[in-house]
Amino acid sequence: MTQLQNEALWTSKWRCPSNIALVKYWGKRDFQKPMNQSLSFVLQNSFTEMSVELFKEGDQKVEFYFEGLSHPFGERIESYLAQLSVRIQWIEDYNFRIHSRNSFPHSAGIASSASSFGALALCLAELHFAISGKEPDTPDLWRKASELARLGSGSACRSIYPGFSIWGKAQLFEVCSDEYATPLYEGINPVFYTLRDAILIVDSGVKAVSSTIGHMLMNEHVYQPSRIAQAHQNLNELYLSLLTGNKESFVEVVESEALSLHALMMTSRPSYMLLKPNTLELISRIRAYREKTKIPVCFTLDAGPNIHLLYFKKNELEVRAFIEEELLDFCENRQWIDDRIGKGPERIIT
Repeated sequence: MTQLQNEALWTSKWRCPSNIALVKYWGKRDFQKPMNQSLSFVLQNSFTEMSVELFKEGDQKVEFYFEGLSHPFGERIESYLAQLSVRIQWIEDYNFRIHSRNSFPHSAGIASSASSFGALALCLAELHFAISGKEPDTPDLWRKASELARLGSGSACRSIYPGFSIWGKAQLFEVCSDEYATPLYEGINPVFYTLRDAILIVDSGVKAVSSTIGHMLMNEHVYQPSRIAQAHQNLNELYLSLLTGNKESFVEVVESEALSLHALMMTSRPSYMLLKPNTLELISRIRAYREKTKIPVCFTLDAGPNIHLLYFKKNELEVRAFIEEELLDFCENRQWIDDRIGKGPERIIT
């Protein structure tokens, strides 16, 4: 983060990854707080780079450019900054010029709002600490960034930390909060830091029902109490798997969570389905391959039709051959993204 005299008064630039939830958050309460806790890991190759420049003068509050072009997402950012100005008063004193780019294509089954608001929140947190005269590079900076990210997009708060993190109050962890994510730095079996994620693009089109509407439908969902209990149980089981290196339990919980998420959509009122025929075919083939080879592969899904095929580095050659030979024919234009568990955000020095 630098202070410039001839151009922007202050500027900050960050790269922030997206993340994939293993225990899903579905449903909100209050403002951007989760109905149940979730557990995720960040990706390495799927990220947003964003720079935020502050000016005292200008014709508009927010200039937002995505990959060099003015973009309507700037309206959402302007609304977000207006909400934050209650908490961060200096926001009202500056105009913003924001440049953003993604390393992955839009609608590729990757949570771009998570990486985008994560990157924006990191910039804002760094600027806030600098303008306020606070010491940077402390745990408070990361917690502040996670909290600010949550206010833009709930899942974004989990993109702030490397590896695995939990968001939401959890029975096993008194330190966990609904306000921000909590990193899992200690005790994770090293095998889970070799996770690979092959993102299989079944359909790159816009979803028929947005995640925002899906979250709202959980308010009156008949299975809401059962889902909250299930999430607590699955988080406990998954965390134990991460500690002990139990791949079989990991596979079981991850797939159960993915299907539970879509079952909630299908049993909402009104109900809807985001899975496509090729999604179901891929799931069937992944399970058959696991049964035949005994290789611990599994799938997870976000709120969409695209598959995240999870496997371990030890089996990389075999699984990549499986993808090429059996799965890509069921992907849109044979598209897939090769990713893995990530090391978290990076400050970009210019």
